[in-house]
Amino acid sequence: MRVHKVVNRVYQGTTYYRWVVSIPPKRVRELGWTDGQQLDAVVRGSTLWIQPTLRELPGRRERSAQSLVDEVRRKTLARR
Repeated sequence: MRVHKVVNRVYQGTTYYRWVVSIPPKRVRELGWTDGQQLDAVVRGSTLWIQPTLRELPGRRERSAQSLVDEVRRKTLARR
């Protein structure tokens, strides 16, 4: 994965940037994400947690950000 700095716009001589994260297609397929899907982000310390916006997932229970952190931590430790 890679972070890219992209020019968003230039207004009255000031350049505004946005940041784009490139995620490999394999990871997107593993996650079941689709093109244009809305995502939410949570910053915990120096870590960025990204998950699908819960409003877009009918029938899915709401989960707290902490439960997401715990789930990702468990899955990461299981792979080691």
